[in-house]
Amino acid sequence: MTRIFEDKPAVREQTPIMVGIPGPSGGGKTFSALRIATGIQRVTGGDIGGIDTEARRMLHYADRFKFRHLPFGAPFGPLDYMAAIEHLFNKGVRIFIVDSMSHEHEGPGGVLEQHDVETKRLAKLWNKSEDKVQMTAWAAPKADRRRMIGYILQLPAHFIFCFRAKEKLKIVKGKDPIPLGFMPIAGEDFVYEMTVNCLLLPGANGVPTWKS
Repeated sequence: MTRIFEDKPAVREQTPIMVGIPGPSGGGKTFSALRIATGIQRVTGGDIGGIDTEARRMLHYADRFKFRHLPFGAPFGPLDYMAAIEHLFNKGVRIFIVDSMSHEHEGPGGVLEQHDVETKRLAKLWNKSEDKVQMTAWAAPKADRRRMIGYILQLPAHFIFCFRAKEKLKIVKGKDPIPLGFMPIAGEDFVYEMTVNCLLLPGANGVPTWKS
């Protein structure tokens, strides 16, 4: 059976964007995210919603910006983030700020911890060393992350994700370590989905550095 396709001239439409704001502490990630969200709202409408994993610190700016606030604690698994997003979407939120998304990767109940738990479970179940089941143990947590990413990509909403960042080195055997600059604490497959990433260094006051 031959598939039938239909094309038409491309027209600029209102399409969702995903903004990543990585940076170490002190760069202005939260305030910048709220400013960006407010700017998007002026064009597209819809409520702004903040998913706050940082001990309610987003509320420091509640007198300057209008947004729904969702305090979000552990566990920080991908499906927990997905449930929080779904909750706010059902409340009418169409512009999301997730501060911080890094907990999904390395926080309590996040992907790294899920992998550690699954490694121990499989090693005991199969009576093997943890080293031998490490790769297999990634299947379940990464499947949860792919499900979360798929959900976010299909949602008719804009997203601004704040990521903690730290300086990283690339270790090459027999050579000096290669500085990679500040890198977001997050799964690479998730960071890849961002429309744009804006690195905020300490003291940046919201002015991004486009190359680490």
